[in-house]
Amino acid sequence: MNKRPRFVYILILLWLILSFIFIVWAYCSLYLVLGIPSWKPTKLLELYPLLYFGNLLSMITWLVFALLFFSFSYGTFKGSGWAWTTGIITSTIFIVIFALMLTSFMVTAILFPGFFSIAGLESVIISFLMDLSIVYCLTRPTIKIYFKINEDSNIII
Repeated sequence: MNKRPRFVYILILLWLILSFIFIVWAYCSLYLVLGIPSWKPTKLLELYPLLYFGNLLSMITWLVFALLFFSFSYGTFKGSGWAWTTGIITSTIFIVIFALMLTSFMVTAILFPGFFSIAGLESVIISFLMDLSIVYCLTRPTIKIYFKINEDSNIII
């Protein structure tokens, strides 16, 4: 059995923690979906189906991404080349997404200070830093050797 570099275990742990964060976000969306029917009727009653659909769709999206990150951790454990390639691509995309979410949550936390806006800001900051750490770990030479990535052209051997 080949000994895995320490960064591999750090990378697996980061993928699993990020997957857990997305599962928590899905749970929060489910909580909102189940709570919408109990809201008091207001003039915006016609928007309830839209809110229900949006929260349901976000819950499904968070669960899909959680499963995706869980599969990345499994691929990293096995040393599959696809885990390195898709990990770099998705982490880079999520860095941009989390940067945009970070700015919107900062404004929301300043304008509407409350538990959910502060907790959302904290989870986005943690996710953003974790994605930066994932990209850092994936670009280490020991990880590239583990995934059998050619140093010159970043092609999987």
